[in-house]
Amino acid sequence: MTALPGRSCKATGCNAYNVLQNNGSGAHQAVMHVHFHIIPKPDPSRGLGISWPASKLDNAAGTDLAKSIARALAG
Repeated sequence: MTALPGRSCKATGCNAYNVLQNNGSGAHQAVMHVHFHIIPKPDPSRGLGISWPASKLDNAAGTDLAKSIARALAG
């Protein structure tokens, strides 16, 4: 996978790219298997645009979230 984005940039003349992988229909996944999209980013106005309403996470909530994720990863 590491060579493909660079070669795609060379072919398209771009010097930047995004790699996108969606999981589940709620995340706009249309084909239900693992696959990656390599999206050339020729300039700031073209290619993948990323925008979402980011919010702040306070330290206590972040600590709780990290602990929850660690428990889930531990099985």
